[in-house]
Amino acid sequence: MQETEAPPENNPENKPEIKPAAKIFVRDLQDKQTFNSHFLVRDKAVLTGKNGKTYISVTLADASGAVDARIWDNVESLGELFQSGDVIRVKGQIQLFQNRRQAIVHRLEKAVSGEYEMKDFLSTATRAPEDMMAELTQVAESIEDRSIRQLVLDVFTDPEVRPRLLRAPAAKTIHHAYVGGLLEHVLSICGIMKSLHAHYRAQGVEMKLDLLLFGAIFHDIGKIWELDASEGVGITYTDKGRLLGHMILAVELVEKKASRILGFPEETKDLLKHIILAHHGRLEYGSPKVPMFLEAFVVAAIDDLDSKINTIATFLKSERDSQGEKWSRFNQLFERHFLLKV
Repeated sequence: MQETEAPPENNPENKPEIKPAAKIFVRDLQDKQTFNSHFLVRDKAVLTGKNGKTYISVTLADASGAVDARIWDNVESLGELFQSGDVIRVKGQIQLFQNRRQAIVHRLEKAVSGEYEMKDFLSTATRAPEDMMAELTQVAESIEDRSIRQLVLDVFTDPEVRPRLLRAPAAKTIHHAYVGGLLEHVLSICGIMKSLHAHYRAQGVEMKLDLLLFGAIFHDIGKIWELDASEGVGITYTDKGRLLGHMILAVELVEKKASRILGFPEETKDLLKHIILAHHGRLEYGSPKVPMFLEAFVVAAIDDLDSKINTIATFLKSERDSQGEKWSRFNQLFERHFLLKV
């Protein structure tokens, strides 16, 4: 992959014992500033410049934002020291490249637990989790099917589930990757489902709103066990999450709760499980099943839409915080530049 910038001259070699001072946040980094602080590695890639020399492109992040960084020297040895999701100690300097801040890394080390506070690196949803939970409970209470409604409410009052749900992110890095992100994602999809159902009902399309709302609430609920957002570790995958995955964990939850509800229809349970298992839409995207009825198809489509809107909006916000550029940097995930001023 090609890059257009040239490496700065006379970068010192990486050395140990950086000894960072007080935390410096991304939002406060200025052009030509030398910094020495901790950052969370959000993305990491080994690339090749136009001169044929390899370098590391990395995104350094904290709760205030993110900045692109480059490692030009000792690429092979430094690349083995850290991975995406690690907290690292960095000494470097800020420069402007194409009117955007870019950090040139002079030295780095993987941080040691206890020398930083994880709260400095974890963003949070814009709304309080308890407020979002209260709104989501109202959505659940609006479900007309008695069995589905009871299943959802029983999950919300489960002493193991509720505290995890209040804190859970919706993903590790891509979308809604912050404390409370899962609730924010779920509520967003619920709102879309209500509008979409009303829109298509007026056109004579038959869809069951109860199934749409269940899918919005439950499609990612297994992530409360798949991901760990503890303050001491950031957002990481759990052993259970790696071994089973959030879809299987969600299906197990449905089975567990439905078995305790007298007379829960077996056919309804199968439909609910299918919505969960098909919500990635395609086999190559990780779904064990493709959607086989309309409501399952809609859940998969709207989940994909909401996650992409959040991802693009977050990217655009960070790009608009730059020095007045009209177009964004090339976005690797979506393989395009984005127009920043519409």
